[in-house]
Amino acid sequence: GRGDALPRAMGVHGLWDLLAPCTRRVSVEMLARQRLAVDASIWLIQFIKAMRDDRGEMTPNAPLLGLFRRLCKLLYLHARPVIVFDGETPELKRKTLAKRRAVRDRQERNLKKAAEKLLLHQLRTVMGPRAAVGPQGAP
Repeated sequence: GRGDALPRAMGVHGLWDLLAPCTRRVSVEMLARQRLAVDASIWLIQFIKAMRDDRGEMTPNAPLLGLFRRLCKLLYLHARPVIVFDGETPELKRKTLAKRRAVRDRQERNLKKAAEKLLLHQLRTVMGPRAAVGPQGAP
């Protein structure tokens, strides 16, 4: 189902499976002259993650550019988008976001440690044992 295409850690688990019997995919042209609600936060996150340059950096103003382009397309089709900005983050979601942040921070620390070990190994290979001395004279 559609839920298979989405990351498992995001959103309401099983939502697409629950909704599948009463949904159908439509082309954007089918939205012409329709009023539709748009979850702004989903769109903005999509643009932040997807709009990247050749180095993998976010394109400057990606959220604004993406929002502008999608809205232009909908307006071109005479659709009437209603942009929805949800309110305060619910407690459960705040906890989930804090857990994700902690995991990401731990992964970044582990990556930094691994990179330092790899660099030190390479230095020892190239320069010998004297490369093992750090800035304070400690290995």
